[in-house]
Amino acid sequence: EKELDALAVKADSLPKNVIHRDLQSQNIMVMKDEMLLIDFQGARMGPPAYDIASILWDPYHCFDDALRGRLIEYYVERMMAETDGFDEGSFRDSLVTCRLQRHMQALGAYGFLSKVRGKKYFLKYVPEGLRLLKADANVCADNYPLLNKFIVDL
Repeated sequence: EKELDALAVKADSLPKNVIHRDLQSQNIMVMKDEMLLIDFQGARMGPPAYDIASILWDPYHCFDDALRGRLIEYYVERMMAETDGFDEGSFRDSLVTCRLQRHMQALGAYGFLSKVRGKKYFLKYVPEGLRLLKADANVCADNYPLLNKFIVDL
């Protein structure tokens, strides 16, 4: 519980702006030659890295690490060019915190939707969501050793 609280406090301490909060491949619609983001009902104030974590570490559509790296570089370049005071180091540091939060949120949603709402369709995304969570928990094992052990043992 202490480690989950520490993770939540760290995530909450990050700089915030408006985020989609459910920026995943299923919320991107392509119409003609235009990409549109849909389903803004969860939009909140939060760390920008949360949306990046949501889309680039999306259990619905897996990206390889090389593509993720290129897309992060593109994002950083654009933010540095267009946003005064963008702190690349802080952004990169915040990514793993946001990934942990996002993976746990997504897995909780899959469990709720499949067990409570009877939408068993979501169960097929649990293995990939769990794989992503385990990988990121391992990256943060020094900061959250008990959480890492719990997750690895799942």
